[in-house]
Amino acid sequence: MRLFNFLFVILVAFPVAFALAFEAGLLDDYVDESLIPAEPFIRVEIKATVPPEELDLAVNDALDTGEYEDALMYAEIADYAGIALAPETTERLEDAGTLLLRVSRDTGSFFEGFLTGEGSDTAGFVGAITSDLTVVGDVRDIGREGSKLVAGEDYSQLILGLSVVGVAATGATVATGGGALPIKVGVSLMKVAKKTGALTAAFARQLGDIMRKAIDFPGLRRTLSNVSLTDSAATRRAVTDYASGINLKPLTPVLDDMAALQRNTGPAESVRLLSRVEDTNDLRRITEMSGTLGVKTRGVMALTGKTSLRAFKTFANMVRWLLEWVWAIAAGIATLIFGAGSRRIVRRVRRA
Repeated sequence: MRLFNFLFVILVAFPVAFALAFEAGLLDDYVDESLIPAEPFIRVEIKATVPPEELDLAVNDALDTGEYEDALMYAEIADYAGIALAPETTERLEDAGTLLLRVSRDTGSFFEGFLTGEGSDTAGFVGAITSDLTVVGDVRDIGREGSKLVAGEDYSQLILGLSVVGVAATGATVATGGGALPIKVGVSLMKVAKKTGALTAAFARQLGDIMRKAIDFPGLRRTLSNVSLTDSAATRRAVTDYASGINLKPLTPVLDDMAALQRNTGPAESVRLLSRVEDTNDLRRITEMSGTLGVKTRGVMALTGKTSLRAFKTFANMVRWLLEWVWAIAAGIATLIFGAGSRRIVRRVRRA
């Protein structure tokens, strides 16, 4: 009996008490959240709250609208949670992923993104980012938005500011042997998000406030007024000289988070995830979440409504997880008992 009580306290009572206290925030000053793995809780919640039919529907809806990457994402979530998709759904997904179809889709999207700086799928976003990484996109956008600034017309201060920061980051990347590359990648992704409407109004305002701390826009206007913005080479030289005096420090944390989000999820997903970011704290939480879930991040958020790893670490999910172990242990014990009983019966039959 003492052994049973000891096991009950260690295996049930203590974990339950810990989960309740953690969920209530009573352990925030004592327990590092990162020490508690989120994946077991994420898996059990998806398995308990998302029916297989919903995942089948998500995959098929994505294929119906030509969103192949979304279809793959939901299929990967199903596999992650141990949920079987219908055979016809799996077959349809495999057919959509044939090499010829993918090459046809991706080639056109890449060049569209490279030329316009916008994108609607992974290839398009990669094209847009590639143009910025070669400074082509930054100079193009400076010419476009800078002309409006000089003429006193409405212009996108965020796009212009990010483009100037992009030029500054290019110089810093060369000078530091690639050390400033995350800033450059972050700039490109933010610009694509703004152009495609993925950037929320609240986050755009916060970025604008940060941008004004880094860039002297009246000084930038004077610089651009003295150069022909239709001459790409002259524009680049003038902006490069001006950008050498930019203070990148206020922007570095948010651009580093954006670059980390891109490494975890890919360019297209990182831009799409910005539609759920209202401020820099949201960006940090979603970036941390993507470190665990990768390309599944947006899909898991859509299916569960949760936007941080901590949101999954609940008492309910602890109980679900414990029940899975209880059933597994019970099944193992039953197998052992059944096997032992079967062997006894066989031995008795042989003796008889």
